[in-house]
Amino acid sequence: MSRLAVLGGTPVRHDRAWPRWPQHDAATEQEVVAAIRSGRWAISWPSDGAKARERRFAEEWARYNDVPYCVSVDHGSSALLVALEALDVGPGDEVVVPAMTWVAPVTAVLRCGALPVLVDVDPRTGCATAESVRAGLSERTKAVIVVHLGATVADLDGILAVTEQAGVPLVEDCAQAHGARWRGRAVGALGAVGVFSFQNGKVLAGGEGGAVITKDVELYRRAQQLRADSRRYPDEEVPAGVMELIEAGEVMGANYCMSELSAAVLLDQLPRLDAQHRHREKVAAELERGLAELGGFEPIPVPPQAERRSIYEYGILFEEGTFGAVPATRVAEAVSAELGLAVYPPDAPLNRSLMLRPHTKRRFAEIWTAEGRARAVGRDYSGAEKFAESALLFHHGALLGDPADAADVVAALAKVRDHHAEL
Repeated sequence: MSRLAVLGGTPVRHDRAWPRWPQHDAATEQEVVAAIRSGRWAISWPSDGAKARERRFAEEWARYNDVPYCVSVDHGSSALLVALEALDVGPGDEVVVPAMTWVAPVTAVLRCGALPVLVDVDPRTGCATAESVRAGLSERTKAVIVVHLGATVADLDGILAVTEQAGVPLVEDCAQAHGARWRGRAVGALGAVGVFSFQNGKVLAGGEGGAVITKDVELYRRAQQLRADSRRYPDEEVPAGVMELIEAGEVMGANYCMSELSAAVLLDQLPRLDAQHRHREKVAAELERGLAELGGFEPIPVPPQAERRSIYEYGILFEEGTFGAVPATRVAEAVSAELGLAVYPPDAPLNRSLMLRPHTKRRFAEIWTAEGRARAVGRDYSGAEKFAESALLFHHGALLGDPADAADVVAALAKVRDHHAEL
């Protein structure tokens, strides 16, 4: 096995399949079939006498996260927009966003008419820090978005100290942190609002979907209307044949409602989540023992205050020079070929991402001026660049197998390290 698989050699793993994701069984199918047979596929339809599935899921998700309120939506991107609009973010405002994340947070800020201000991240975690958040604040800052990235949690103690001192609400983007906990509290419940995505690859998957959680009843009331064309749930139970949304009109909304079919899948998946967390942790522990023995590699660190992490993308840091001058993209390609598993470096920081292109839409022209662009992306992002160049990631589904899978990952890393000169 000395020749690298990417160059035609025999791969480390060639006779076993990886666990499939998402996971489902006959019970999942029964939930979806029941939703179809009900004839009610959306909350914007007369009730069949039972509480809507999307409302039931919202209540279950609020309970899981130890908060009183949750609004379910159609996508995680919608959850970000609804959260920001609930906080009254609008034209002339700024919102601090970490440079190392998917494009959705900055898109949501722009859709509010506000300016996203990208700040640097910790080079070992990819998450924003208290110092970088403080550096991005101005008199125009209306909110801060923190992203809990991959398999770790941002420093909530430090960041909350900064935002509370500045009197600015914190939005926790938990699209990659379902079920993580910080000092005994659910991640997403510490800021003013927490937002989630239930896209196909997430640890709680509904195909598509999202949610906004909060402890604030007024934010909850606004969020309901922002995602349902200015409608909200009634205060009383709804009989069959009556709509389960009533016109409130306290704030102009749009339609970002979760479908009943997505909610059916999520109601089936949620009771499985904690067992899946425990299984991933068991296999991850084996992987981390192997990495320690290998030397030169380590998992992306998790702060001690994070009593439980949620592994969405497992991240492995490698020391500078481990693969010589071979770029991380080529290293990832070589490790992927050894495993038959997609292994990849982090996305490019948003300041140089091909996905951040506000100038391509006329609606953003008054925001993305030369001055606005300089304010948005005119900072040092050396931490984000370092993270992008020194980490390898893979999807959490690979941790739903057995300890032998962890051994294969370690063996693949060792093989590519030892033969990187061939690349």
